[in-house]
This record gives sequence, structure tokens and C-alpha cells, in this order.
Amino acid sequence: MEQFLVESLKLSILEMISLVGLLIVIGLVLGLMERKANGFFFAAVGYKGILATAWIGTPVHEMGHALMCLIFGHKIMDMRLLTIDRADGTLGYVTHSYNRRSVYQTVGNFFIGIAPIISGIGALFLSLYYLLPNSFKVFAVYLQRGVMTKPFDLTFVKGFASASLVLIQSIFTLSNLFNPHFWIFLLIATGVSSHISLSDSDIKGATQGLVSLYVVLFSLTIMGNFMRVNAYSYISQMAQYNAYILAFSALALIFSLFTLVLSFIVYQIKFTTL
Repeated sequence: MEQFLVESLKLSILEMISLVGLLIVIGLVLGLMERKANGFFFAAVGYKGILATAWIGTPVHEMGHALMCLIFGHKIMDMRLLTIDRADGTLGYVTHSYNRRSVYQTVGNFFIGIAPIISGIGALFLSLYYLLPNSFKVFAVYLQRGVMTKPFDLTFVKGFASASLVLIQSIFTLSNLFNPHFWIFLLIATGVSSHISLSDSDIKGATQGLVSLYVVLFSLTIMGNFMRVNAYSYISQMAQYNAYILAFSALALIFSLFTLVLSFIVYQIKFTTL
């Protein structure tokens, strides 16, 4: 019995990694780049450097929380899409309550916590679709033909890298420099990517939901083993959506890196001219 429980615990961990592991890694990478970029902006121009992008990025961040609250049945108690509070650095917030006896709502804490990543990626793609439709079409076709048809392995990663390069080349063109839509997109993309990562409270809430998600997966694994059903095979099939997560994360990763480079340049200009 002890061996049975140990194997179920291990299998449940693998299932959770398959389902949400990539999303967590992407969130960590985006968070690292955002903190570095905001640090450079703050050092170079002070708090106003953060506010310069907050008016776009923070509402998108908070609307992601609010949307997931609605999806998972949480009651929104208060919401501020943008607030200037230099005392604690708060730029916006969503406070919510839920039924702690509801497994669905408890697991929902994870998705509410990571929601800014999803809403940020969505905002970037909508902006690309409406403002630079040719670049959107090029990227979509390349993903469909050169990436999404590949198995989720090293071949897929190589295809993803190539698609990202194609996207960059289609956005940053000489002709786009004279296109006002390009500059509007660049403004939106920089603002969103500067505020796409998770706050400490977001991470705390997501962690609570992640623990609940693990308990659910462990329970399903135990039930599946008793019923001689391979729950991991079903989870693995569901986890194929990781290919879509990575593909759609391309814009967020690209423009988070762009913002980081831009902030470093501003920082260097500031301190080399002193």
C-alpha cells in the first residue's frame, strides 16, 4: 500500500508538471525580465519610468484577474484597474472572495493568479491582429505549417525559434517605421510586457490553487489506479496544448526582451552622460 501511494504521488507530480509546468516556467522568465527592465527604468528616470508603461499594462494585468474570477465563480469585492500609490508601489488590484469548500473555486486561485500572463498574451495578439495584420498573418501561417504540425519535442522548439525570428523580421521593417500603426503597437506591446508578470500576492494565490490542483490530480490518480485506468495517458494527451502555450507566448517573450533591452539602453544613456 505504501508503494502504491508513493507511486501515485510521483505520478501526480508528473501530471501537474505536464499540465501547468510550462506555463509556470514562462511566467518565471517573464517575471525575471520585467523586474530587470523596471529596475533599469527606475534607476534611470525614477518612478515616472514605471508609470509611463503602467497606464497600458496595469489595466490589462488586472482585467486578466477579473476575467478569471468570473470564470471560476469568485465574487469580485473591489477592483482598481489603475491606482497611483507610491507608498507601497501598488498600481492596481482585484480583491475577491470564494467558497473554500468548492474544489472548482479553490483550484481557480491558480488560474486567477497567473491570469495576467494569459490576458497579456491575448492583448498582444489582438494588437498585432488589428494594427499589423500582415505580420499576424505571416506568423499565423508559419505557426500552422512549420510549428503546430511538429511533435512537441526539440523539433518543435527549433520551429518555434524560427517562427519567432520570422515574426521579429515582419514587425521591425523599414516600411513599418513610417506606419503609425507600428508605433501604436510598439507602445501597447511595451506597456503590456512591462506589467505582465505576477506580483507577490498573485504568486501566493496561485500557489494556493496549485496545491489544490495537485490534491485533485492525486485523487484522480488514486481512483484511476484502483479502476485500472491510466490517468497519466489522458493527462498527457491534454498536455499537448503546451505547444499552443509556447507558440502564443512568443510575442510576450519577444517584447519582454525588447523592453529589457530598451530599459538597459535608457539606463546606459542616463549614466554615461552624467
